[in-house]
Amino acid sequence: MNLTPFESEILDSILWQVEGFSLGRVTRRATTRILRATIRRIRPRLIARSQSAESSDREIDHAIPLHVLCDRILNAEDLDRSKLQKIIADWLVAVELTAQEHREVLRKCGLSRSMPDDWDGIDPLARYRIAGIQLLRISNGDEG
Repeated sequence: MNLTPFESEILDSILWQVEGFSLGRVTRRATTRILRATIRRIRPRLIARSQSAESSDREIDHAIPLHVLCDRILNAEDLDRSKLQKIIADWLVAVELTAQEHREVLRKCGLSRSMPDDWDGIDPLARYRIAGIQLLRISNGDEG
């Protein structure tokens, strides 16, 4: 994952925030809110597009909801910069959807803000498959 100098500083900020949480200086709720706002400053890697989004207006959706990503970061053992960078590279990914898919289809399946209960922690596209949203994978994940 190639980070801009600004994004590199963001990783340092995340590590500092997680350290404050682990030392008991900040609550989990406050840390999660700060992490979500901080992570939003890093551009997610676009990995797929719904078939419907090919021909209509598109919206970007975090394939793995940010609060799930934050939990992964906060629960990582011995978090250091290389582990954090790997988590961000693997889990900070996006999908282009139509507004209807984004707001209605995922919500009807209970997946607008969560991953499936049986999620393996690996497949970032699991909630779209369960919701029946047909995706076209973007091969290198670097398009946008």
